[in-house]
Amino acid sequence: MMLSPTRHGYPTSYSDLHLLSEYDFAIAAGNSSQNDYDTYYGHTNVEQKDDRTNFLIGTLTTYDEYHKASVPILINIEVILFIYCLIEFILRIYGSESRLRYYGLKGKVRFIYEHYLIIDLILLISYGIIFLLYFIKFYDYSSIIFLHCLRFLQLIRFISLDRYIKSIPLISLIIWQHRRILLVAVYSCFLLLLPTSYFLWITERFIETDGKYFFQTYVDSVWFTINSMATIGYGETWPRTFIGRVLTASLCCIGLILWTLPAGIISASLTSIHEKRRKSQRLIRPAARLILAWWRLQHLKNQSRITFNKNYADEKCKQFIARLLYARLCREFRRCRYHTNDGYDVQVRIDIERILQCLHMIEEKLNHVDQKMLD
Repeated sequence: MMLSPTRHGYPTSYSDLHLLSEYDFAIAAGNSSQNDYDTYYGHTNVEQKDDRTNFLIGTLTTYDEYHKASVPILINIEVILFIYCLIEFILRIYGSESRLRYYGLKGKVRFIYEHYLIIDLILLISYGIIFLLYFIKFYDYSSIIFLHCLRFLQLIRFISLDRYIKSIPLISLIIWQHRRILLVAVYSCFLLLLPTSYFLWITERFIETDGKYFFQTYVDSVWFTINSMATIGYGETWPRTFIGRVLTASLCCIGLILWTLPAGIISASLTSIHEKRRKSQRLIRPAARLILAWWRLQHLKNQSRITFNKNYADEKCKQFIARLLYARLCREFRRCRYHTNDGYDVQVRIDIERILQCLHMIEEKLNHVDQKMLD
């Protein structure tokens, strides 16, 4: 078992464990998270409250009765929020140098791309240009259609929340893993949709209701079939013949089954991944204790090879105790990993035999040391 690399590299001995940071021990013990990691290395969370406020105020301009009254208030609020977002963006870029990975110009560019700050940068530049044109009286603020579109682009900033939730990469991974099954489900839907639409068009095209032909063309039939499979329909179109109603009812039942199949696959995969993550989280604490016990045992072994003095017997006793602790933690780690007691009796017997052999060796060496000291 090997230790994970830290900011200072791999420890070369047990005495080098002080190189591990406080966060590395905390994450190994399972007492830390990604937010603690960002806080420890100088990162701050993004405040999304200004985006929601700006977006909600921007919706007032879509009402005719509030349009003229909201423009003077809106420009002042958006200028304040623009200055706030600009200062926050600069501070985040400045604080990224707390980690060596983001040091220098290339590091800042990497920080912008890895933390979705490119979206904030585009919005800040666009708003800066719009405000500059407004203050020099080049455009009337209330008549700029581009600014109204830009205001709704602020919803894109909510994508940056995904760096804490990690939902988009997870769902993308699930879709890619089950792409063949999902393609089969979609193909089956279209395979049923096109012939059924054709039969509906054949049976319903000559039926007139209130002077209208609802299934006048094949495109109308396809549109009705898609509405029936995907939703409950709009209600303005329905089949009049018995054959058409039977086809529509069968299509709705089959579509309900086929469209729920991808949702069931994705939800089952999400549950499976969540269980795997919980299992890995349960392994963090036993693994950290096992790693520390292994390093302690290796350190005592190396020290006993180098030194041979009157404390040799004490060193062997410490090594024996460390070996016992390491064996116990190995069993605890296996128990947490496999969640079963099968095979543990055999493993316990093997460990007992090894311990008895170690005790016999220690007894012989102690007798040999005592004899040398008497001589």
